[in-house]
Amino acid sequence: MAEPEEAKTVQLVDRVLERAINNGASDIHIEPRREEVRVRFRIDGVLVDRPPFALMLGLSFTSRLKVMANIDIAERRLPQDGTFRFNFGEMEIDVRMSTFPTEYGEKVVLRLLIRDGDTLNLKAIGMPGKVREQVTDIASRSLGMLLVTGPTGSGKTSTLYAVLDEVDATTRNIMTLEDPIEYRFEDVIQGQTNQKIGFTFATGLRSILRQDPDVILVGEMRDGETADIAFKSALTGHLVLSSIHTNSAMETFVRLFDMGLERYVVASALDALLAQRLVRKLCAYCRELQPYDADLNTLVGCKPNDDVSIYKSKGCAKCNGTGFRGRTGVFELIDVDDELNDIVKSDSASYTELRTFLVQRGYLGLRQAGFSLLRRGLTSLQEVYRVT
Repeated sequence: MAEPEEAKTVQLVDRVLERAINNGASDIHIEPRREEVRVRFRIDGVLVDRPPFALMLGLSFTSRLKVMANIDIAERRLPQDGTFRFNFGEMEIDVRMSTFPTEYGEKVVLRLLIRDGDTLNLKAIGMPGKVREQVTDIASRSLGMLLVTGPTGSGKTSTLYAVLDEVDATTRNIMTLEDPIEYRFEDVIQGQTNQKIGFTFATGLRSILRQDPDVILVGEMRDGETADIAFKSALTGHLVLSSIHTNSAMETFVRLFDMGLERYVVASALDALLAQRLVRKLCAYCRELQPYDADLNTLVGCKPNDDVSIYKSKGCAKCNGTGFRGRTGVFELIDVDDELNDIVKSDSASYTELRTFLVQRGYLGLRQAGFSLLRRGLTSLQEVYRVT
């Protein structure tokens, strides 16, 4: 007797989700094409093709996901968003679902939010010792702001959670405002924005200030109003942790001023800027030693005759042929001390002058931080250039 179509669809959805989790994927892309449904997993930040399935299964596959995410199964003309929870062994995976109508049907992207408390600490995310000490010191302060910068997908939220893990939640009232909540803490009060009902970062932040907070985590500064409230909160006896989308720590100052923040507020409230990226780590089973190259040694910060091992990717069964397994962070911390504070406050200080000052202070940029990982054999030259 033939298996019911509905049961086949349920099995297919479960199989795709389970395979993605086993592969360590952060996102699943389901893309209907002319003759088949393309499946791609984002693994270590890069999309990788997986076996497609028949086009005739595409509609029922998407419908099954819509039922799980509690969104309109009949609406195929407009984009929709939803969430659901998937049980995988003893793990609970929160899944964010987004649909988009295309020529051949609805494309679906699933973001897998895997709660792994073991990786939510500063050492586990790859933060080097000196930077880790500075960040830990900031987390112990009673007021001020730590701002994490970087593009989408650079690990800013994981870093904020790792910093939050350094704060003593038993003696301090810690409150967060996120979109969405990606990991739940035992002793932290966490809130999630809801644009549909007007619960934005700005309105939520105002309410949090009436809740007697000691530490506030604002998931992202998306507008001038949110940034203004957050920075002024950092001036009035609160420790504020937040993130902003910029390409470098130095560009963040310009972005903040463009958002309408006053220079003296930024300079007075900001303790440090932490810029970061995520690089893929070379697969330890198949990485290959590159031939000695004096110019390459010099490029990555070594002397021409230094004995340093620089590796490149190859690909094997262990890493699904990619040459990489896992990711680690690349970090640069700009400490806003009194001297930098005075420059930021000055209306006459230009971006060029600020950059010159920071270079003189030894801030070399994320690429140099990436080269330190290269010298340790953790990643490849091409990967450092890709993300920095």
